[in-house]
Amino acid sequence: MTIEEAEPVPVPDNAGVKVRSRSLTLAEQERVKSMQRLANAPDRPTYLALQQEVAQQLNMTVRNVQLLMKAWQTKGVDGVVRQERSDRGERRLDEDWSDYILETYRAGNRGGRRMSRAQVAVRVAARALEIGDSHPSSRASVYRVLQSEMDRQEERSRSRSIGWSGETLLLKTREGLEVEVKESNQVWQCDHTRADLLVVDQMGEVLGRPWLTTIVDTHSRCIIGINLGMEAPSAVVYAASTTGTCPLLVKQAS
Repeated sequence: MTIEEAEPVPVPDNAGVKVRSRSLTLAEQERVKSMQRLANAPDRPTYLALQQEVAQQLNMTVRNVQLLMKAWQTKGVDGVVRQERSDRGERRLDEDWSDYILETYRAGNRGGRRMSRAQVAVRVAARALEIGDSHPSSRASVYRVLQSEMDRQEERSRSRSIGWSGETLLLKTREGLEVEVKESNQVWQCDHTRADLLVVDQMGEVLGRPWLTTIVDTHSRCIIGINLGMEAPSAVVYAASTTGTCPLLVKQAS
């Protein structure tokens, strides 16, 4: 396989060279000087010899030197120095690794199990060794990927739970509406649950499992009423649960 050699083409001083907003690094200065040497080669044999020398000096292939020279000819200094990324500081991670990290975390926190971000990072490192990946995701990258997942889980939990979680308490209805709870007695929540026990009569006959009805003030988490009985959930049971209760008296701070 032969490599086509590029012809030496001098580059004018003003050929696309832009004024840069930052100084060049030592490596970038070395690239610029190398391209200047190639551009000023007096003849083809000298150019080919310099091309090999520059490839060794910059630790790259002859083909890469040719591409670098072409960029120098068209763009000047900007063609041979490293361009700053517009997404610098943002997460750059292979999509397969992102999927693996999320799947590992979700599987490790399913069915009552608990897996921390650090444990996921250990799994990622072990997986990288298994598949021979010499550049696996760092621990910091694993944490960044999982942060958004943890935030979503916290938001879902906050929408379903009773009581405060964060600065604002929001309840989401079955219709998808959000209700912001700002004070006591604004929203009460009622729950009907079959108790895990059996009721028998005086003769020992099993009557069944009773219903436990609880009513809780969403803002304060205060229990408004409790009812334990055999009746199925209904408005009558709800009324019985609130019998003898009165609205919470909230003392305003002076």
